[in-house]
This record gives sequence, structure tokens and C-alpha cells, in this order.
Amino acid sequence: MKRVVVLAVAASSLLAACATETVPACRAPQAHEMAAFAAIISHNETNVSQSLAPNALRNAFIRRDPLVRAWVWGAPGETNGTLVGMLSQPPLCIIDDPRVAATETVRQVLVYPQANFSRVAPPAATPLADAPPPYGTAMRDFLSCRFEQTADGWKLADMCGYRMPGSGGLTGL
Repeated sequence: MKRVVVLAVAASSLLAACATETVPACRAPQAHEMAAFAAIISHNETNVSQSLAPNALRNAFIRRDPLVRAWVWGAPGETNGTLVGMLSQPPLCIIDDPRVAATETVRQVLVYPQANFSRVAPPAATPLADAPPPYGTAMRDFLSCRFEQTADGWKLADMCGYRMPGSGGLTGL
């Protein structure tokens, strides 16, 4: 009887250990994510506008708003803290953002250059409850990008943290 109890306790301990969620692993960008990121990296304005969800931000991008362009591409010779600067450091490490529940119409992802993720993330065996993402500093170590389902598929909705003036300013979430 004692042996059965010991085995039962050991089995339940193993099950509990397996059920503990740990720091998320990176995944590669999905096709719609990579399409948006590639358009930004290549400075292809047509593809960027096609990868954006129809909203005021897309309209501002199409109008060549200087604040939006500075957020995306920075200034000549200076891309630190910009989308192109972050996205131009492959390979990219994507994590589904646990702070925003994914739905059929909205997905929030954290985008890290792999080297940044390796530098700032806790060890893989760390329980997620002890170290929830994001790791590091927004726009230095990672981007937070929201994608929305539209009639034309998944589109980038927020230019990875850009906030239109009057709606809370620029943030990286």
C-alpha cells in the first residue's frame, strides 16, 4: 500500500511539473507578419500601405506624415529605436503577447531580434508565472505589434506601437 501511495505521489508530481508553463520559446514570423516586416525593411511604401489595416494610421502613412515616417524609418543614418532598425536584425523571434488575449480578429505579438531575446529573456525552464513577457525595454529590445483580421486578411494595425498624436503619444507598449 505504501508503495502505491509513493508511486501516486511521484506520478502527480511529474504531471504537475509538466503542467507548469515556462518562458515561451521563439517562433518564426507567420506569412502576414513577415510580409509587413519585409515591406518596412525594404522601404517599399506600396507594400507597407497594403500591409496596414484600414484606419487613421494607414491614412497618415499614405499621406507621408513625418511623425509616422520617423517612427518607421528614422532619419538618414539614424535608425536606432525605429521599426526598420529593430526589424533589420534577423533572425526575428516572435512571441504571442500574453498581455492581450488573442481572438479571431486581433493578435498581439512581441518581436525581438534573436540576439536581444537571448540577452534579456530568463532561462527557458523559468516558470512563466515568475517571469511573464515582455522582457527588456520596448523599442530597444522588442516591438509590440498588433495585427487585425480584415476583409483582405491579417494586417498590421498599430505600426508596432505607434500612437497617433492626441491618442496618448508614441509608445512601444
